[in-house]
Amino acid sequence: MSQKPADSEMDQAMDSFRAEMKDAIDEGVDDHESNMTKMGFLFLGIFGGVIAIAALIP
Repeated sequence: MSQKPADSEMDQAMDSFRAEMKDAIDEGVDDHESNMTKMGFLFLGIFGGVIAIAALIP
């Protein structure tokens, strides 16, 4: 027979799970924002380069 865990154990386990998930999500969001910022600057550089080349070609 399996025993049902006590409510305090379940609450503690859920709190621990929520804390771990919050940390993982925060880390993922920060990583995603960093990657999107890098891609934005790369796109801006390419766009600026294309505009500069177009301005120089008669």
